[in-house]
Amino acid sequence: MAPWSLRHLSLMALVEASSLVALVLIAVPLKRLADLPIAVSIVGPIHGALFLWTMGILGLVVFRRELSPLKGLGVFLAALIPFGGLWSHKMIDKQIADHAESPRNG
Repeated sequence: MAPWSLRHLSLMALVEASSLVALVLIAVPLKRLADLPIAVSIVGPIHGALFLWTMGILGLVVFRRELSPLKGLGVFLAALIPFGGLWSHKMIDKQIADHAESPRNG
C-alpha cells in the first residue's frame, strides 16, 4: 500500500485545483462583472488555505523521498495553473501504482 502522505497529496492536488478553478472562473468574474467582491473574499482565503495545506503535504512527501524533487517541482508548478492539479493527480496516482507494484524492502 502506498504511503498515506502520497495518497493525501493526490487528493489535495484535485481539491486545490478545484479551488483555483473556482477562484479564477467563478469568483473573479463575479467580482468584476457583477460587482460582487464578496465572492473573492470567500473563495480566495479558502483557496489560499488549501494551497498551503497542499504545499505542506508536498514538502513532506518530497522530504520522505516518496516523490522525487523534480516531480515535486512539477506538482508545485502545476498548482499555479488552473487545471494543473489534474496532471498532478494523474502523475501522483501513477507513482502510487508504481509503489504498489514494487517489492517491499525489509
